[in-house]
Amino acid sequence: MKTVDREKLYTDLQYRFEYISGFIGFTKEDQDLIHKSGEVVAGVVPAIVDAVYDKLFNYDITWVPFAQSQEGLQVESGTSVKDVTMGSEVIAFRKTMMTKYLKKLVRSEWNASYIKYLDWVGHIHTSTPLKQSTINVEYIHCNAMLGYVSAMVVETLQTAGDWDQTTRDATVNAFNKFFWIQNDLFARYYVKDRLLTEDERTALAQEEQAKKTAMRSAIRSEFLLITALGAAAGIAIGAIAYRVFARP
Repeated sequence: MKTVDREKLYTDLQYRFEYISGFIGFTKEDQDLIHKSGEVVAGVVPAIVDAVYDKLFNYDITWVPFAQSQEGLQVESGTSVKDVTMGSEVIAFRKTMMTKYLKKLVRSEWNASYIKYLDWVGHIHTSTPLKQSTINVEYIHCNAMLGYVSAMVVETLQTAGDWDQTTRDATVNAFNKFFWIQNDLFARYYVKDRLLTEDERTALAQEEQAKKTAMRSAIRSEFLLITALGAAAGIAIGAIAYRVFARP
């Protein structure tokens, strides 16, 4: 039985990647198969990207984040969902980012730098104390999008390339494993069982302290108001009583 260091799963990205990869059986052979499929996948990347954004446009709830400032692009304050079209700058920006993502997938070496990039992809979609932008795409939509992208890539692999059936099946399996790994690198920023980093703990503690200070201030202001109103009411009642009982 292998021993797993639970704390490192949440504090050491490389360790987490190796654990997930080992568990699902994502191997060097899988990485090689993904690279070898590069010519096939890269050729249909524009079509995949367009299809993904057509799908996102079909639902108002998945279009909302594009009316907000992104990591790397500021959206004008006051922009509404109806203002964002397929021709908007933010959509062109996001399509460029997804194009780079899919091309990196079939071209990058599986080293620490690339794993950090995959982790960054998950991180930029969430709102955490360590992120500059405030965009926060709920996990349910990230999961749905990854499932859709995975299905489109698999469909491409099943209908393209002069591969024998064994190679085709192995390549599809390799991509399926990859998307589960990417999904985990999204989930790590959403699930509540992860351990917080020291910086995150500090930021959350400061945020909590600010909330407590604001609450104490509000309570004090309310208390002073009630006291003042009570005093005013007492004076008024006293004046009335004086007029009533002080009559000869």
